[in-house]
Amino acid sequence: MSFFTSCCDCREGSERLPGARGAMGLAGQPESLCGIGINFRADRTGALLVSSLIDGGPADKCGDVREGDVLYEVDSKIVLRSPLSNVSASLLGPNGSGVNVVFIRKEEQIRVKLVRAPVANLMSVQKAAPS
Repeated sequence: MSFFTSCCDCREGSERLPGARGAMGLAGQPESLCGIGINFRADRTGALLVSSLIDGGPADKCGDVREGDVLYEVDSKIVLRSPLSNVSASLLGPNGSGVNVVFIRKEEQIRVKLVRAPVANLMSVQKAAPS
């Protein structure tokens, strides 16, 4: 079940008028923000796990991010189990801007620099299934 989705009008072919706000936009965030092409799901502890990579998105093209990786740090700020609003504000940004991200895979830290770009389904985070 998705509880957060955002989309941007910076990609080509957008039918939205520039500056128009869609019903699913981030409160207080411009719609022209772009992302890193990752869908996350929250585990029971609140940690964000990579649930999928968007084909052709920055994380997919990078080749170092995998499903199941845990989001740990964004631009030198630890975001493990941080509120969703803090994490999304850090991952989204202008087209072409860079973001340094650290993931945890098993006990290894995976450090990547991603360049934000227009991506389909900019970001979604899903709640963990009830146990």
